[in-house]
Amino acid sequence: MESHLPLVVGCAAWLYCELIPIEQNQIDHDLFIGEIKGAWADSRVFKEGRWLFEDAPDGMRSLHYIAGKRFYKTGSLLDVE
Repeated sequence: MESHLPLVVGCAAWLYCELIPIEQNQIDHDLFIGEIKGAWADSRVFKEGRWLFEDAPDGMRSLHYIAGKRFYKTGSLLDVE
């Protein structure tokens, strides 16, 4: 992987993607498609193929924008059978 990538320190995880240039999608739909070339997740929040946000430090929880200047953080676990 490229060593000059601008990875943000302190993130729970990151993906390194390269753009797949499909100009018509970009023009018609503002759609950009990327191929994932690398991935990493902090072991405090991801182990054995699972996210573990319920026990993660507050600063490691992922932030999700929901519109209207409002956000949610992950954290509560709900098991469904």
